[in-house]
Amino acid sequence: MIVNVDRSSVAMGDDTYPHAQQMEMSEGSTIAEAVAYLRIHKFLAYIAGGRATWLLEVNGRPAAVIAQQWAEPKFAIDPSTELGSFGPEVSLMFRYRAQIDPDDLYDTLAGD
Repeated sequence: MIVNVDRSSVAMGDDTYPHAQQMEMSEGSTIAEAVAYLRIHKFLAYIAGGRATWLLEVNGRPAAVIAQQWAEPKFAIDPSTELGSFGPEVSLMFRYRAQIDPDDLYDTLAGD
């Protein structure tokens, strides 16, 4: 299946090239696997100073917080959810939240 992936810009110079991409993944791939793949392939911009917070939305709904300073993302949905369960079209949007505290963002997302 085709997965549409995009991220917001982190600075004016980051707008030189579009961020939107499409990637081919199995419908049985999990949301955690998709995020891991994108992190390994450095889809998210590296921020000097080592602190950046991203909110992942799947088909427009908040799903996870990814922080540059964390080894692993924190999911607000089951990370083993298969991409195919989101429907025939899957969109992953990573919204840059600057250097806000990722734990605070996750607590808000998780309703804690």
